[in-house]
This record gives sequence, structure tokens and C-alpha cells, in this order.
Amino acid sequence: MKAGKKILIGILSLIVIFGVGLFVWAQQPTPFTIAVTGQPGLAFTGVIKADGAAMPVSGVVPTNYVVTGRSVDCRFRKQQVGGALGVCVRMRYLNGTCSITAPETGEGVCAFLSLHNADCHTF
Repeated sequence: MKAGKKILIGILSLIVIFGVGLFVWAQQPTPFTIAVTGQPGLAFTGVIKADGAAMPVSGVVPTNYVVTGRSVDCRFRKQQVGGALGVCVRMRYLNGTCSITAPETGEGVCAFLSLHNADCHTF
């Protein structure tokens, strides 16, 4: 009986250690790739927030950014009327993706992606 109890305690200990390790590992920052897509040559401005730290950006489509964090929130606005503008945010951890394209009549796009949530919309 004592040997069985020791084995059970050992197994439970390993499960707890593995669970805590997995939780801590999942909370580590991960690389995110933000691809600004749409009509080639379309000018845009925007902001990328990685874990709340804002980084103003501007450029022309297509453009890619790579940031590291636990969550990414980004917003891009067209600098001219017409032309499609899109964003695709990819998270290396769990292969998470959030992607959306604003129609030519839209002004821009927003995307949020984290380890636990995602949201994309146009404006």
C-alpha cells in the first residue's frame, strides 16, 4: 500500500509541475508578424501596440512588421481615397491568426490578437 501511495504522489507531483511549467511558458512573450496588405503602393499610417507599448508607423502596401509580446493591437488608416487596405496578424505561438481587409470605400482596419483572444474589424 505504501508503494502505491508513493507512486500516486509522484504522478500527481509531475502533473502539477508540468501544469505550472506550461502556464509559465504560455505567458512568455512571443513573436507576432503584422502584414499590411491591399492595393500595392497604397500609403497608410497607423499604430502597433505590443503589450500596450505604442509604435507609430507609416509606409506603403505591402509592408511587414515583427514585434514581440503577449498581445498585439494595431490600427491602420489609408492616406488616400480608394484602394483596399488589409492587415494580417500572425502569432508564432499556437499559429494564431487575425486577418481582415477594408473595402475601397472603407477608411482602415483594426486587429487585436493575444494568447487568449482575437478581434478584427474595419472602419
